[in-house]
Amino acid sequence: MSESTAAAGRRPTRRDDQRETSRRKLLDAALEILAEEGYRGLTVKRVGDRAGVSRGLVNYHFTSKAGLVEAVVTDIREVFVDQLRALPGYGTMSGLETVVARVDQFFVRLAEPEPGVRARALLVLLVEAIGSPGGMKSTMAGHFSLVRTAVEDDIRRGIADGSIRQDADPVAEAFLVESIARGVLLQYQLGSTRDRLADIGRAAHAMLVRELSPARDAD
Repeated sequence: MSESTAAAGRRPTRRDDQRETSRRKLLDAALEILAEEGYRGLTVKRVGDRAGVSRGLVNYHFTSKAGLVEAVVTDIREVFVDQLRALPGYGTMSGLETVVARVDQFFVRLAEPEPGVRARALLVLLVEAIGSPGGMKSTMAGHFSLVRTAVEDDIRRGIADGSIRQDADPVAEAFLVESIARGVLLQYQLGSTRDRLADIGRAAHAMLVRELSPARDAD
């Protein structure tokens, strides 16, 4: 159900479904263009052509290229969260288990072809944001802030439920988790980790368990 439909408190109509389908096609087209051609290749016209819709419909859904980019970044984050929450037993995981599940899920999705498109698109936008002091940088900073905040919340929950050591710093540890993901993402796109991705994922899992485990309180 779209946000506008939900806000109106009504059941989605066929027109709502068609609108959501066209929006999904546009987001998928934008992801593919970013992954294949980079940020410079992302234009409203190119997105519309690849999705098989008019340029006007792109502007209808996203207003501008900046709005499209923001929607793509939001979609990447929300799809990952939905996949994470769909894991068996997610609702009963401890704080530590949830943190580790986030990292495990990242490695699993990075290794798969279709989610790999999302990873490449995200990296393209991150690199572009570094050299863009305006809205792009703000959009990406906001995305990563939301990701870190979610990890921080998991760590605080882990401290409270006893699965994470009491002296853990949620902000610093969340930054570490994010840095692992972004570093691996960069190296993966350069091709230097592709044949060892599963091994690196297991090493990241073990490192986080050692780092966050209550057993460290006694050290």
